[in-house]
Amino acid sequence: MRIDSFITNLHHAARGLWRDRVTSVTAVLILAIAIAATTSMFALVRGILLRPLPVRAQDRLILSWKDLPSAGYAHHPFGDREIDAVARASRLLEAVAGLDANGAGRGLLVEDGNASYARSAFVTGRFFEVLGVEPVLGRALRAEDDVDGAETVTVISRGFWQRRYGGSPHVLGRRVEVEQQAFTIVGVMPDLDLPQGVELWRTTHSTSTTGPFGDAARREIDLVGRLRPGVTLEQARSELATMTAELERSTPPGNTRGFVPVVLPLATAIVGDVQPVIVALMMAVGLVLLIASANVANLVLLRGESRRLELAVRAALGASRRQIVAYVLTESVVLTLTAGFAGVTLAWWTLRALVANLPGDLPRVDAISIDGVVIATVTLGIGFAAAIAGLLPAWLLANGDVAGPLRGGGRGSVGGPGRRMRRALVALQVSLAVAIVAAAGLLVRTVVHLQSIEIGYASDALVSIELSLPHDKYGPRARHEQFLQQAIAELATIPGIPSATPVNNGPFSHSWDVPRFTAEGQTAERAAGNPALNLESIFPNYFATLQIGIVRGRAFDDGDREGAQLVAIVSDDVAERMWPGGNAIGKRLKMGGPDPREPWLTVVGVARSTRYRTLDTAYPTLYLPAAQFQMTAEMLVLRAAAPLDQVAASVRARLAAIDKDVRVVQIVPFARLLERPLARPRFQASLSSAFGLTALMLAAVGLYAVIAASVRQRSRELALRVAIGANASDLRRLVLGEAIRLAGTGAIAGLLFAVVAGRWVSGLLAGVSPLDPPTLAGAAVLLMAAAVAAAYVPMRRAARVDVGVLLRE
Repeated sequence: MRIDSFITNLHHAARGLWRDRVTSVTAVLILAIAIAATTSMFALVRGILLRPLPVRAQDRLILSWKDLPSAGYAHHPFGDREIDAVARASRLLEAVAGLDANGAGRGLLVEDGNASYARSAFVTGRFFEVLGVEPVLGRALRAEDDVDGAETVTVISRGFWQRRYGGSPHVLGRRVEVEQQAFTIVGVMPDLDLPQGVELWRTTHSTSTTGPFGDAARREIDLVGRLRPGVTLEQARSELATMTAELERSTPPGNTRGFVPVVLPLATAIVGDVQPVIVALMMAVGLVLLIASANVANLVLLRGESRRLELAVRAALGASRRQIVAYVLTESVVLTLTAGFAGVTLAWWTLRALVANLPGDLPRVDAISIDGVVIATVTLGIGFAAAIAGLLPAWLLANGDVAGPLRGGGRGSVGGPGRRMRRALVALQVSLAVAIVAAAGLLVRTVVHLQSIEIGYASDALVSIELSLPHDKYGPRARHEQFLQQAIAELATIPGIPSATPVNNGPFSHSWDVPRFTAEGQTAERAAGNPALNLESIFPNYFATLQIGIVRGRAFDDGDREGAQLVAIVSDDVAERMWPGGNAIGKRLKMGGPDPREPWLTVVGVARSTRYRTLDTAYPTLYLPAAQFQMTAEMLVLRAAAPLDQVAASVRARLAAIDKDVRVVQIVPFARLLERPLARPRFQASLSSAFGLTALMLAAVGLYAVIAASVRQRSRELALRVAIGANASDLRRLVLGEAIRLAGTGAIAGLLFAVVAGRWVSGLLAGVSPLDPPTLAGAAVLLMAAAVAAAYVPMRRAARVDVGVLLRE
């Protein structure tokens, strides 16, 4: 097309669209909403999944930990000695470092007497060297920083640097106190988000081994490695498996054996299980864009039919079919480009709202933005939408009987192909809408199921108190335990607080594990099949405070102290598995294998199973009395019968009276901690529901447009039916029947799509089958209801047809 012809077509297209402003604005709004959703979701996908990490040769970086398949135990960390051994012996790994297996922990940060909170993680000295990450300012951590006696230094993330220090270069050399230890800031690193949410990195040797967690920072690290050129992931996995087995053989007899290394590309490990969520949502929004494009194509077709006379005049004046196609297509391009500009503009606000409501466990949130790549990709999507919305209608309008309207006085019709195309487009919209609505329904039912799960303890009146204890004062076990005893005794005297207890870990957080245990009488082979256990070291009032029922036997008491018989309480699922049909009370078990070095623990009670660690599964649990095992708690849980602000003020005052150096980090209702595992399912359900409602609305608009056009085109037929005896009810049934047949055809195809969509989102479901009949049926019924609603106005119009006028015409 010549440039002058294009400009002429553009001018006429703009004038034509302005004359039919209602249709034009409707088409622009429909496409703009779909484009805004597409742009926002693609920015999310690019930021989390596609944007490269700020590392060197990302495809050669791996992350590894160990699983114990025989016990169903996942993510057992390496220790620094194992990582050093791998670094010395590996022929396939170019360099090796360690990363905090527990993730970034929230801790107290004090600077110039002002306290705040920051998320920090431990790494080995060569961590940034192995990744190939260059500092934004200053220097990275080095191997010489990670030795006993070295100066305690830290590096911070760029985001933290900007938020806290305004990007000032004078941050280097500043002294900060993290968890009662002084550190010097020596560098600013890119926003690596490894581990997720980290703001400060410190070395594994920078923490005191005399604190309540001992040398855990050195024992609980994942392996980060760089593959040599040409080495595959499978080769690295095989070498690590061999080396892990060799390291196990060198450990003392009785240590847990049989660990299998898990090796993942670093990028995959960072994204984790969020990838199916993001991909599923992106597919949903892509389908919404397809539905919107089909809707606009229908509107263009309907508008074209109303302009058949104009097109016939153009043909009579010498316009070729090619020119007519170019003219109609230009209108579609103008519509789509206008919608694209409006959609991308709307996407800026949509993305801000989306990011503000993202679950806290999504990685790489700081990398989400609308950049040039997003704009370019969305532009291609807009071009795709323009093609769907314009090419088919243009071809059909140009290849119909163009001269017919002149012969028939302006009352020609596009004929069969145009009507069939419109009906096919609407059926496609309905089918895709059914699939999206069904997938959204499955995710909503998952949230309902998770909310209705019986967790096994009464959380409604519980309050969590997170503390920061000076490690130099409370590092020794006896002092630590003495403070906790004094604290809960003091808190229990506050009116409205009937009981309080220390806990090592809050709900749905990283906990202690017993990878393997042995029941008395089991051989090593049988013990290898025992499940891994969640380990809770507790005070006697733990069960009373959380109101966890003791099914058989007794709870711990003050007699279960150091020097007394070693005792344990097991959850009822452990008792049923180990001693089915019998009484677990008095039975004995030990942690680890049947090695005689480990002491036997006598079971004195069986507690009800709880979902304290994971919401979707009750985790088998072993309870030990803190006085006989270990207590490192820096969290208290109390049962409160008074308002939270009153409780918080009393708690702060009483704890300050015991020791003014103990800081209260936060006091929150336990129910808020229980929101954590529901955050992502709720996000998935709400976002997919929004897409489902959008698809439903677009499908209803498409149905309305086709049914309304059908009533207009069949007005003479309807008049004849009335003339031979049909009444208004007959006409309404006729129109409604067409709507139901059209929607029913799409719904049947949509149920097939929904089966595929259900299998795709099956990994996101809990307690709901991907082929859940009520959900699938509900999606189909909802679309049929939308079809009836869309047919309402055309039904009324058909019933009011003026027979006399139409028959005279």
